[in-house]
Amino acid sequence: MIVGAAGVFAVGWWWAMLPALILNAIYWYRYNSKHGFHNFKNQLLALVVSFIYYFGLLSVALAISHYNYLQLPVWFPAFFFPYNLTSLTIAVGMFYDNLGWMFIGTFWSALLGIGLYQARTKQLPKLNGKQLTGLVVLMIVSFLPIYQNFANNLKFTNSYGEVSSLHLSQYRPFAGSKHLVTVHKSTNLSIPSDYPKLNGATALYPVYSAAAQALYTGVSAKQGAKLIRVDSTPKAFNSLLKKKSDVIFMAKPSNAQFKTAKEKHVDLKLTKIGTEAFVFFVNQKNPVSNLSVKQIQSIYQQKTVFWSSVGGQFNYIQPFQRPEGSGGQTAMEQMVMKGRKMVKPMRYQEFDAMDGVVDGVAGYNNHTNAIGYSFRFFATQMMHNQRIKLIKINGVAPTPQNIRNGKYPLVGSFYAITRGHPSRNSRQLIAWLKSADGQSLINRTGYVGIKK
Repeated sequence: MIVGAAGVFAVGWWWAMLPALILNAIYWYRYNSKHGFHNFKNQLLALVVSFIYYFGLLSVALAISHYNYLQLPVWFPAFFFPYNLTSLTIAVGMFYDNLGWMFIGTFWSALLGIGLYQARTKQLPKLNGKQLTGLVVLMIVSFLPIYQNFANNLKFTNSYGEVSSLHLSQYRPFAGSKHLVTVHKSTNLSIPSDYPKLNGATALYPVYSAAAQALYTGVSAKQGAKLIRVDSTPKAFNSLLKKKSDVIFMAKPSNAQFKTAKEKHVDLKLTKIGTEAFVFFVNQKNPVSNLSVKQIQSIYQQKTVFWSSVGGQFNYIQPFQRPEGSGGQTAMEQMVMKGRKMVKPMRYQEFDAMDGVVDGVAGYNNHTNAIGYSFRFFATQMMHNQRIKLIKINGVAPTPQNIRNGKYPLVGSFYAITRGHPSRNSRQLIAWLKSADGQSLINRTGYVGIKK
């Protein structure tokens, strides 16, 4: 209780535990001095029992959660309530990182206080072989949090080499970007004023950013940054409903998004402008290179939990997901699962940003056992992470040719979406994207247009 009260800040900063442990040692020393103990067997037994209970419970819980502190349930601190303020703080903030050290520190600081008293009174016991072995075992066990903390800190590391990161600034319009596709000839459309405000999915930013740069005239880079935004699929969709965007670019909205639009009395107009492959990827060192749609469904329903079941090594499968309402998650639900319910992911298995899935599969926990999904262009061009590999689906690779001829089984459309009565310039922009010039831009960007 002393450590739990005085060491409450240690849940965030390990060094804050030291004063509490010193105070704990002083308490045990004074407790022994006051009562003049000569037989320390019961005290030691009580300390060992409590150590086994608290540290053992934490170790079992961490083993079940694959040494990931974020998976520990919120009710777990109730089992060590005698640590009072610490348990309450952890229950609220879920700060488990230094918990193992707190249990170990409590044990050894108490033993230190007792030992100092024994040394002062010249009553230090001589340890026999079994007692000495037990002490060595306790010391070894006490170092386990080093591995636990080490494993916890390994998540999302560059363990297989350089892990790329996403730089959306390279697709910013009107900024002289070399990554944006440009139109080399004069187009049959230019928009000199009343510019439509654009937003959309991260993966489609290179498309609508390039379109705006080709059509909008007299726009500065600063002005362009306000007109052409990239806020992810859910935020872009909400911006359309709130009239903060005129045209958004994304995959087909989810049923929940259609329902939200209806509740807000917003009529949506969807115009198909291109197609894209929905892809799955694994770490490049994972031997699995092909999965069937049924196998993927089984993995995300957690009916298949080991890679050995699908031709890989005997290793647990980490199935990463995206949040509900994101473009990737909607595509996963509509194209792959088709009404089958996915198992709710652990907190560490869900990524708000699409690039997080790619980097996670590339180096999660220094292992090769993760699988994730995204869209082909994003995973291969925008991220261009050399530490992942796309896998074949039903034996077919996601190449532009296989997308166009329909052999690749997971191909979805992406749309330009407006409210029911778009402005004249918004209609012209969308019409241009469907024209030969617009389709050429889409194809040259790296997507597959609806026209060759």
